[in-house]
Amino acid sequence: MPDPIAARCLRLAWQGWCAGTLPVGAVVTDATGTVVAAERGRMFGSAPGAGRLAGCAIAHAEINALARLPTEGRRPDHTLHVSLEPCLMCVGAAGMTALGRLRFLGADPYAGASRHFRRTPYLDELPLRVDGPVRGTAGALGSALHLAYYLRTAPEAPAVAVHRRTMPELFDLARRIIELDSRDPDAATAGLFDLCTAPARHRAGQTATGEPDPGPRATGEPEPGRQTTGEPDPGRRATDGGRGSAGAEAGRR
Repeated sequence: MPDPIAARCLRLAWQGWCAGTLPVGAVVTDATGTVVAAERGRMFGSAPGAGRLAGCAIAHAEINALARLPTEGRRPDHTLHVSLEPCLMCVGAAGMTALGRLRFLGADPYAGASRHFRRTPYLDELPLRVDGPVRGTAGALGSALHLAYYLRTAPEAPAVAVHRRTMPELFDLARRIIELDSRDPDAATAGLFDLCTAPARHRAGQTATGEPDPGPRATGEPEPGRQTTGEPDPGRRATDGGRGSAGAEAGRR
């Protein structure tokens, strides 16, 4: 089981999956680790009440979570945790909201934009630390939920091709997510967190021999060497950060 904040992000993402929208969850914590905001993506759905974006292209989990913070003030001791690497819009929103840290669990090789964060005079006043992806259960599920959405709704979408080229190890996990009972929004009951411990199949976060990836990464710790301060990671494969379309919902994060 991932750490509690990572687990909450993934539960929110699972709720999005059950609701038929892009499965991403976002949580904001303060200096003490207390959750001050939590939301999921609502691009292809409705909002349960006022104060949430829904049914539009910018109704991302991160935007809805950040929108719950007060307008005034800076928050250098706050962290935005996200189940999936944010897009360019959401990375920018984290910086403009004056948070000190952005932490994402799963990599998004198609639309993830953490490496494209750029400085402005305003952003230089409070540099945003960007950490991620993590390895082990948390990172694998964050990425695989996103891939599973495309496999279920638009298997020919460009996002699937990019994942097949850059993260082929996720496909087995993504297909098993599709097999889960999506009528149950409770991730623990649905068995989401059990998928990465299933012994019968190869899973993301293991070595080629099937042995668990060593070290603390299974607890949701950042992958060594993958922390950034907003500059591009030269060791990371550059991928298409655009949002092409393939079907009514494809190509959109």
